[in-house]
Amino acid sequence: MTAQGIRIERWLDTADKETAIREVDAIFFESSGTKSFPDDDLRQAFRERWLGRYFEFDPKWAYLARAADRVVAGYLVGCLDDPARTPRFSDLPVLQEFKALTSRYPAHLHVNCATSWRSKGVGAALVERFCGDAAAAGSPGVHIVTGQGMRNVRFYERLGFAYQGRALYNGTTVVLLGRELV
Repeated sequence: MTAQGIRIERWLDTADKETAIREVDAIFFESSGTKSFPDDDLRQAFRERWLGRYFEFDPKWAYLARAADRVVAGYLVGCLDDPARTPRFSDLPVLQEFKALTSRYPAHLHVNCATSWRSKGVGAALVERFCGDAAAAGSPGVHIVTGQGMRNVRFYERLGFAYQGRALYNGTTVVLLGRELV
């Protein structure tokens, strides 16, 4: 058990994946800064870019936070492969700006919680589980990329991530925060 009676489980250990993925998708789109899409194809492409590819290629590094009633309170998807050097992430050119940094912090993650579960330790528990497992697998570090000045920067700093660099992406300044693991 962890924060507020939440249990963290690996996606691979999830029995009812169909229900779980619907709940994860709801959290994903609820948490996304992009709320509307011109059509379903663009909505699906957005989902695949930021979520789906992790379930397809890296299911070992996907986690669910489940409440006592088994409802998904949050999720984390991640990868130990350096995205600046892995062809399946070539659609994210901003990562090339961080190539020197991602070699030190190759693992990366995306974490989101349902609105009713935010600020209750669920996201932190997911990140700590991923970081522990990534360290045990030999990853030297983990990073996230987010907008400069975004609220989540403080969240990651509390979890031991530190500012490593910034780049301009689509007119927005983004930062890479890294955390050493081993």
